[in-house]
Amino acid sequence: MENSSSSALKKPILHVECCLKTLSTVRYDLIRTSIEQFLREFKTSVPCHSEITDYRDVEILRENIEYLRIDDVFGDSSEIQTLDSVTLSIHVYQLDENDAADEYDEENNVLTANYWDLPSRELEGLWDILVFDGNIKTKLLDYAHTLLMFSDVGVDSNIIPMNKVVLLHGPAGTGKTTICRAFAHKLSIRMAGRYTNAKLVEINSHSLFSKWFSESGKLVQKMFHQINEMADSDDSFICVLIDEVESLSAARKSALSGSEPSDAVRVVNALLTQIDKLKRKKNVLILTTSNITQAIDLAFIDRADIVQYIGFPSHQAIYSILSGCINELIRVKIVIDHSLLEWRVLELHLHARENPSVKLHMISSKCLGVSGRILRKLPFLAHARYLRSYQTCSIEEFLSALELIVDEEISARQKVAGIFTSTVGL
Repeated sequence: MENSSSSALKKPILHVECCLKTLSTVRYDLIRTSIEQFLREFKTSVPCHSEITDYRDVEILRENIEYLRIDDVFGDSSEIQTLDSVTLSIHVYQLDENDAADEYDEENNVLTANYWDLPSRELEGLWDILVFDGNIKTKLLDYAHTLLMFSDVGVDSNIIPMNKVVLLHGPAGTGKTTICRAFAHKLSIRMAGRYTNAKLVEINSHSLFSKWFSESGKLVQKMFHQINEMADSDDSFICVLIDEVESLSAARKSALSGSEPSDAVRVVNALLTQIDKLKRKKNVLILTTSNITQAIDLAFIDRADIVQYIGFPSHQAIYSILSGCINELIRVKIVIDHSLLEWRVLELHLHARENPSVKLHMISSKCLGVSGRILRKLPFLAHARYLRSYQTCSIEEFLSALELIVDEEISARQKVAGIFTSTVGL
């Protein structure tokens, strides 16, 4: 028979996120205790990915909380959780209100990086609206959870390598950079009780390879010296984002072929050496992206713990993205309220051709091969082109406009692709 302690360890962990008001000065531990007491006393079960609003009868919560969210559950796939069957993990945080800060190297007049203090108002909510196929977000969170646990218990990284490097690759516009920013923001919330501050450092990889390669080495050294200084504090959590990392590989390949000076090789090697040094830091995670899979240097791929392809969204993901955009227009009353069906129940209604959800299902099928970046522009373009004079419109009117703009955009992009193909053929 299992004892009570081993049974408790097997309880799934339910994550609860509490964002405090900007001016709140209450101690985080008091808020955590009050939230747990409120949930245990007044809730028997809660749905995942929902907002709790009936805490306002509790004075300390009403005066200090901006919003309270039931996020997800680790270790269980059920959408509704009974509170006596889970272990609550309550994350209390405050948002930084500042925009990203630019880091310039004045001597060479180049933008070397952008810095976010996390959690950031600018990035808040981004994680929740991102839609990907294949549970990519869950995979990233599970990776971070295991990485933290292995580091805490002192797993020898010489025996089990943990380079703390993630590589997301795939076509442009599929959300690789966005999910990296959102992931860093999410981790800063999940680790708010562990670290007093967190930062996202987004490196401009193109600036590292100026036409004066002898200066690039100095830029690399200076930048990573600053990152190492940040990571020296045990109270800080640092995420480093290197976007379009294939530019590093391209520089080295050009140098080896003789088209670029040998300084380029030394610069790239210096960067890889700096990344190797950062893996010794428990509080640093390196996130990288690439649009050109074939150009990524094998030396870099070998360093990545996760190599994840992110492609164009599937039919289901397209429907989720477009329905999320339409729900936002419903929220602000541009589109007259009409609930859209979730994908999992939509198949039961496909025979009902007049149902708006079925119409959106059909429109979504036309968008296969279109990136998430373009998909999110379509509702705006539909309104701007066909509904601009409308203060509000019905869901049927909006979907008709959306279908027209989808047909136009696909036709326009096919023409561009045809011109490009014929030009290449010449």
